[in-house]
Amino acid sequence: MRIGVDVGGTTVKIGFIDNYEIKHSYQIETTKDTLFDDVCKSISDYQKNNNIEIEAIGFGIPGVVKDNFIINMPNIGITNFDLAKKVSNYFPNIKIKSCNDANAAALGEALCDDEKPESSYMITLGTGVGGGFVLNGKVLDGAHSACAEIGHMYIDHKHEFLCSCGLKGCLETVASATGIVRLAKTYYRDYETSLKEDDFTAKDVFDKAKENDPLCSFVFDEVSKYLARGIANIACTTDVDVFYIGGGVAACGQILIDSIVKYYKKYCHFALVDTKIKLARLGNKAGMLGAAYL
Repeated sequence: MRIGVDVGGTTVKIGFIDNYEIKHSYQIETTKDTLFDDVCKSISDYQKNNNIEIEAIGFGIPGVVKDNFIINMPNIGITNFDLAKKVSNYFPNIKIKSCNDANAAALGEALCDDEKPESSYMITLGTGVGGGFVLNGKVLDGAHSACAEIGHMYIDHKHEFLCSCGLKGCLETVASATGIVRLAKTYYRDYETSLKEDDFTAKDVFDKAKENDPLCSFVFDEVSKYLARGIANIACTTDVDVFYIGGGVAACGQILIDSIVKYYKKYCHFALVDTKIKLARLGNKAGMLGAAYL
């Protein structure tokens, strides 16, 4: 049995997986100081109580990790941490693998796609914007473990909002949940709206867009354009079989995909016009599944 661990800021999801199927999963709460000890103890307890044999343990890390060494988990505050050494103390003879959490989710989606694409690219839209590039069943990390960091592609020359990474104009500043709210606040007095000023979420914006609220419809359209431009740029350099769109922002459903596709066909190179763009299906299971098969 393989174990897939999807690490979050305060909770960690742990999945027990066999033949690409999650047999059991749960989440635990933990803290920065005891995070990986808590995870390992939990897995060890489950192993003993259920008498299972573990083939491999994979970790989806919210940050930069290379060769099982965590360089930085900025939202948690862990840096320069030897993950392999820590986990091997509990499981000395078990294969350990790790990658960025968005990459793990990308692999999970690709592995469970009935069309079995040779290449795929996943974009996760949440508090930030993440990405993952999968080729022939393997995650591509890149020389600096920064492959598929689409959230920090320079895309917005109009506003050039400051990103949390220190750059300006990143896709994340206009297509993440916080970016959507930022755009709505920027244009709040330029369009009619039923939103209450300074008291709304990205979900509120997209829900109101479905009701043809003028402000929210404008923001929804702008976000679709930004994402379509980003995808068109990536398609030119990767020519993947399919793009998956996931994360909390994508919960609005097919309406977002249809809008992105409309603009993608306008912006993309003619040879790439038929590239598939579709909703991710696995939700919060993708990270566990992908991590298990790194």
